[in-house]
Amino acid sequence: MQPNISLDRTIIATQIDEVVNIMLELTAPPAVAIERAPLDVVVVLDRSGSMSGAPLAAVTAATEQLLRLAGPEDRIGVVAFASDVRLILPLAQHDPASAGPTVRRITTGGSTNLSGGWLKALELLTSDVRAGALRRIIVLTDGHANAGISDAEQLAGLVGSGHTQGVTTSCIGFADGYDEQLLANLADAGHGNDYWCAGPDQATQVFADEFGGLASVVAQNISVEITPTAAVATSAVLNEFPITDLPGGGVQIAIGDAYGSEKRRVVARFHLRPIQGEGAVDVAAITLRWASTVDTVSLHTVTLPVTVTAGSDPAVPDPGADPRVHEEVLVLEAARRQREARDAAEAGDHDTAADLLRSSVSLLMSTASPDMSLVSELRSDALQLDEGRWSAAQSKKHFSRSRSTSKGRRSNYEDPFAQGDPGEPI
Repeated sequence: MQPNISLDRTIIATQIDEVVNIMLELTAPPAVAIERAPLDVVVVLDRSGSMSGAPLAAVTAATEQLLRLAGPEDRIGVVAFASDVRLILPLAQHDPASAGPTVRRITTGGSTNLSGGWLKALELLTSDVRAGALRRIIVLTDGHANAGISDAEQLAGLVGSGHTQGVTTSCIGFADGYDEQLLANLADAGHGNDYWCAGPDQATQVFADEFGGLASVVAQNISVEITPTAAVATSAVLNEFPITDLPGGGVQIAIGDAYGSEKRRVVARFHLRPIQGEGAVDVAAITLRWASTVDTVSLHTVTLPVTVTAGSDPAVPDPGADPRVHEEVLVLEAARRQREARDAAEAGDHDTAADLLRSSVSLLMSTASPDMSLVSELRSDALQLDEGRWSAAQSKKHFSRSRSTSKGRRSNYEDPFAQGDPGEPI
């Protein structure tokens, strides 16, 4: 991993409170196919009654595609859950031609015992461990966990315990009836990804992207520790990564895995105490830790200082300031307002939601290169909120989009050609 720290300002005034934003940019090395670790992946499919018809056909077809994408050293397992749990394919190297029909024979019916399906997948991955293999569970559901363990906190604890055993978990929410906050929490606990798959047409792409990303993992368990100095009054991380408080006022940010040549960003804000004299000011220490998975597994630790200069003349140019940091802060703030708009709309406060979307548009338009397709969509959603319209699909879209922006990885898979009716109001 190649780390680089940029600041929105490197020169601050003395005698007053100042705010400094920093951006840590992590660039992963290229993935070399012949050197990558083997994969052990168990797909956990919801086969409850609501998945009947096109949804089940789409996800079983997507699972068949995973069997075709697997390399000669990769193993795939398939578990299906409803009220009960069924082992469809054991964790093994499968011939897609013979294993595919077995997957297609999955039928629907019953409740949603998500915990049972996940536990069966964990059993497969922990009972036959291969040295050096990357192990992941991919859960797909279109509903709420209403059988087995259904408490959100207990489910997250369960998935977190899997990560301590070396198993990561990614979650795919299908259509518009699932609990997006629950799946996001499970993905965070499992140090994996979470996705919104809007419908049958997107299922294969979601599965392929998750598997393709896993096949190009070059670093695992990436964490960033931020330790502010006494010069800092308060600090905050502007992204939505899982964060753990550390003794002494620092935090540890769990980034998860990095794919070949991928860039991940972490943005933090420091409110400095008034500096009395001129000169260098130590703001924080940034410690990056990760496990390389290319060729051989090895652990790495890098610590970087964050330093600014206190000066008395506010007119002095700041050649070290990086405008990209300010741009990233604006984009993250816009995403935060979109998330708050979604929450307000879910609570029935459409006026507040519309105002938040319009303020998000204003922030995006103040950037150097705004995403005009996103701006247009946000304006359209604000107009619909003015008319009292808000759909379950819109709720999922906004939640997933804000997660994508904050974590720097795609999670929103909606039909790019969908137009017109946003769905029935809720």
